[in-house]
Amino acid sequence: MSLTSKTHARTRKALVAGISALALTLAGAAGAQEIGIPDADYSLKKLIEAAQKEGPITVIDATGKIVDMATAFTEKYGIEATGVKMSGQDQEQIIQREAQAQNVQTDVFNMSNLPSVTTQIMVLDAGTSWMPPDLVDQVPVQYRNPAITSLNPWVWAYNTDVHTDGCPIDNLWALTTEEWKGRVAIPDPLLRNETMFWFNQIATHDDAAMADAYKAYFGEDLATDEASATAEWVKRLAQNKPSVTRSDTDVGPIIGAPGQEKPFMGFLSTSIFRDASKNGYGMGVCDGLKPWVGQLTPRVAVIATGTKHPNASKLFVHFMMSGEGMIPQLGDGKIATNTTASMPGSEASGIINYLDQMHVPHSETAADDFAHLQDWQDFWLINSR
Repeated sequence: MSLTSKTHARTRKALVAGISALALTLAGAAGAQEIGIPDADYSLKKLIEAAQKEGPITVIDATGKIVDMATAFTEKYGIEATGVKMSGQDQEQIIQREAQAQNVQTDVFNMSNLPSVTTQIMVLDAGTSWMPPDLVDQVPVQYRNPAITSLNPWVWAYNTDVHTDGCPIDNLWALTTEEWKGRVAIPDPLLRNETMFWFNQIATHDDAAMADAYKAYFGEDLATDEASATAEWVKRLAQNKPSVTRSDTDVGPIIGAPGQEKPFMGFLSTSIFRDASKNGYGMGVCDGLKPWVGQLTPRVAVIATGTKHPNASKLFVHFMMSGEGMIPQLGDGKIATNTTASMPGSEASGIINYLDQMHVPHSETAADDFAHLQDWQDFWLINSR
């Protein structure tokens, strides 16, 4: 099913409108450094010829699908590519350490922490963003600088085997009540900067929605000593003793484990729905949850400064930005930014049906998200003790 199909035109319009500012105000800070063949002399044919004269490349992403992507790239272009799965935080450490040591071993990163990329990695010249000139017309302007390959959906999910009539909650504030104490599973926010960036995004741009949701749920206006309704929600969630896991791979089985009388709610990426389907436990997206079903996080193509294989690296970025390279991830619910890409009907979560219920980032304040990262980490740590 294509994101550009008539059936989903309204959803696509809402998604694009919601992220209309994405990356536009970062254009100056994240300007691409010229590497490999110059864009003034660019053609895909010339890029392929130059890339095939270079050595093998190593490419990194936060999903194991990067191995399949690297294999497909090698088969298509005859250039050996090794795919490595690595968390977003570890990616940041690798690209910066290799740049500082002037010993670049990793060529291309598909990175999930946009604020870190634009305020640190590119500013410190550890990596650069490149948008293939021949794909400009296929990628909306808000995804071109930096070159955003995809949007990664994270959603609130529930056990469909027990809750056969649908999601047991319709408001995020429910997760802060006694009924759900100790029954919410989430990846450790201290290990996932995207969660902390999300908290800051909500507090900065959409705090009124959180306050309105509180009133809708409790029937009265929120009274809080915290700086925002979002901070109050985060505090209450942390104090409600959620089950904190190392990654969302562990969250899925906690939600869907058979034999539960009072199963958990959980927060995870749509890729985990594939595991649920494969392993035979029921899990569904919490349709209608207010204010949002979940969040969309951008993935940014970053080429390491100092790579010995600049043209092969650019060709891999082209492979991803064309949508073809992202095919293994589309089946996990990732949304390719290339408008010609199609999501397979076999995608397990059905995320295409919930895009207009997702919280979307305002990356014009990405620097503020990064600046307040430690504040949110400390806030979570204090309240979760």
